[in-house]
Amino acid sequence: MNSIKNIIGFSVYSSVWVAIAVYSLTQITYLNLDIPVDESLLFFIFFGTIPAYNFVKNFERSQFPILKIKPLLVGFNKSSVKRKGMLFMSLFCLLISGFCFLKLQFRTQLFLLVPLLLTVFYTVSFWKKTLRTISGLKIYIIALCWVLITVLLPVFNEGSNVAGDFYVELLQRFLFVIAITLPFEIRDLNSDVETLATIPQKIGVKGTKLLGSILLMLFFFLEFLKDKLLSKENIIVFTIVFILSLLSVLLAKKDQSKFYAGFFVEGIPILWLGLLLLL
Repeated sequence: MNSIKNIIGFSVYSSVWVAIAVYSLTQITYLNLDIPVDESLLFFIFFGTIPAYNFVKNFERSQFPILKIKPLLVGFNKSSVKRKGMLFMSLFCLLISGFCFLKLQFRTQLFLLVPLLLTVFYTVSFWKKTLRTISGLKIYIIALCWVLITVLLPVFNEGSNVAGDFYVELLQRFLFVIAITLPFEIRDLNSDVETLATIPQKIGVKGTKLLGSILLMLFFFLEFLKDKLLSKENIIVFTIVFILSLLSVLLAKKDQSKFYAGFFVEGIPILWLGLLLLL
């Protein structure tokens, strides 16, 4: 039992779990919009997400002087085995994602500069500010990055003519990511400084749950505006995802299990893809 918990814990800590979630949402875009799958892009997204998320979580300039080698080496030597494992995994995945990046079309490589710059400005302090520390902006930057990577990127890479369903998918994904990020914001109420002005800080836990419920209801009903008719199986899957997402918001609390948001909530896109592939 402890071994399973350790594996789950490390998958969350090392950002492997969130990488699978991002990969899953990208696959869902391919399925929903009938776009030919680009394996190189999918591998890039999976392996690139791991070092990107670990960079955001662990390498803010306020914590690490990233341009000075000696303090980095000292910090590494003092790190735990778990942390060292995460760092080595990040480096390994960065190398693989770099190889996959070289196999992408040039215009796709240029497009990727947008989420890359957002990640850098979200994390690294310029003029004593990051995008993360700008009041009330954090959750929208996160949602924007997920939309760019999981919806816009595969469509742009394919060069398909976009139709009405694409715009609905775009809006749905933005609403969905904001909604399932709210349990994280509720969890972080105990640690976030007030200047961040997160949604729970501004409207309270109850207000946040109400907002999340409204966003998810919009997400659900938008599905029926698409030109592509859902099969009976897809309606069942979509309803399950909606209910689980809604419950994840309604059951969220400040003092939650360490696996609640990072594993169970983050796992909803993975379950979503799994159900679509099974049915």
